[in-house]
Amino acid sequence: MSLFDFQGNVNRAISSCGAEVGRLNGIITQATNGQWVYDNPDAQLKVGDVVNYCVLVVNDEKAGYTFRTYTITEFSRPDCRPSATRIRGGKACAGQTIFEDNFDSFKDDLWQIEQYIPINHPEFPFVSYQRLSPNGPVSVSGGFLHITPKLQQTLPGFNNESIYTGSLDLFSGCTASAEACYRQAMGANILPPVASGRLTSSVAFTYGTVTIRAKLPQGDWIYPELFLEPFLKKYGSSHFASGVIKIASARGNADLRAGSDEYGNKILYGGPVMDFQCRGQLLTNKVLTNGKMWGDDFHEYSITWLPDQITLSVDGEQWARVDGSRALRERFPQRCALRRTLLAKGSNLAPFDDHFYLTLGVAVGGISEFRADAYSGDRAKPWRDVAHNAMLSFWGHLDSWQQTWNQSELVVDYVKVVAL
Repeated sequence: MSLFDFQGNVNRAISSCGAEVGRLNGIITQATNGQWVYDNPDAQLKVGDVVNYCVLVVNDEKAGYTFRTYTITEFSRPDCRPSATRIRGGKACAGQTIFEDNFDSFKDDLWQIEQYIPINHPEFPFVSYQRLSPNGPVSVSGGFLHITPKLQQTLPGFNNESIYTGSLDLFSGCTASAEACYRQAMGANILPPVASGRLTSSVAFTYGTVTIRAKLPQGDWIYPELFLEPFLKKYGSSHFASGVIKIASARGNADLRAGSDEYGNKILYGGPVMDFQCRGQLLTNKVLTNGKMWGDDFHEYSITWLPDQITLSVDGEQWARVDGSRALRERFPQRCALRRTLLAKGSNLAPFDDHFYLTLGVAVGGISEFRADAYSGDRAKPWRDVAHNAMLSFWGHLDSWQQTWNQSELVVDYVKVVAL
């Protein structure tokens, strides 16, 4: 063999071998390490491109040619080591960064800003999630993402009376079902009094390491949402049946007690949730003992999600671990409403064995984050979870909690997801 001639086009046919010069072309007259290679490092290719090419070979002074078509379905690298991480619509190499944002600007190819009223959320927070706008709850500035809960009555077109008699129309840009896009206030069913923000990542993956450097919000009855949430919900769509992983959370109250327990902003908590009734079964707490609150400073919160375990770390120190050597479903009492038969079809870590996406947000109130006997300082929790007017009762005590919302925003410095 003395010559190898490559002629090719991307997404365009090549009609005649030898007579047409393709946009990708090269004549190779010498083998490299025993192989005849055409290399074009400047070619711009993407998944889905079709390369139509012709190869002409001269061997012992005889020439032969062939036409071929190749569709690019994935890219491989010589240094790509196998990884347990799976990416929806792609392939991961060990140690590869599969998602990253430093928030130099808002990147709508990385995030979707949610817009809806969480009427079907198991925790029923007293908020609506609203999109990016000059006065809205989501903004990016100075290299940081800011998610700031705001009183709905202070936004353009609203006032205090609107909460009781007005309407909230989120149809334009709504990211949920129609019934979650509009609300008319009527009687005890007031408008969600707080407008907040929630972002979901464009990438969905199974297994990996997620790192978030953030400053958590402070203020009575506020809590952050740093979650991994299921993409397909194949184990069920209600009551956390397909699981949620709380990467890190701390209730915003500076002095929050329930009975003899302290569980305000000094207490970090997180872990897997896979049943609403028994949502605390796999959660773990970490107490900050240096006299500060978790919301006083930035911290680096991370999760390492393996096929057989989930670990949580803060500032490089592991503080929670859930091992999958024994099936997670077996660790719940029978009174818990798990879909055990369906979970048995998955791995020991089910439902945490499928694609999840990342959520960043801020919620307020609701029916599960704060115990019924909670006191913030000397003030009792201003609503009962089971009451039909829970949100109205919360709003009626505006004067007692609004004054504590001096640092109520979640501030995120960066997010990074790395394959195992």
